[in-house]
Amino acid sequence: MAGEAVEPEGADPRTEAELRAAWATAGELAAELHALVGERPSTVWTTGNAVRVSVRLRKPHGTRLAMSVLAVLARADRYGHRKGQGREQLWLEIGGVPTGGHEW
Repeated sequence: MAGEAVEPEGADPRTEAELRAAWATAGELAAELHALVGERPSTVWTTGNAVRVSVRLRKPHGTRLAMSVLAVLARADRYGHRKGQGREQLWLEIGGVPTGGHEW
């Protein structure tokens, strides 16, 4: 309609405060994963406007570590595990919407 504000396609409807909060939450979870697995996670914005934290697993891991890691992942909006070609990686997302293929 004429005179009606139209949000650009793909624009994030969240406020700046919500975006900062999502980034802060992801940072907290990334720090916890770093402490648990000993690898520095990467933190990025996805095309779905989510904050994604991913961390590579290099060491053997047992049940106690797995339970601790799952407790961290469970606080995210989405999470998963990817294994292939000699690589193993955990990821989590805060906010936004899921993206196809997880943009690896």
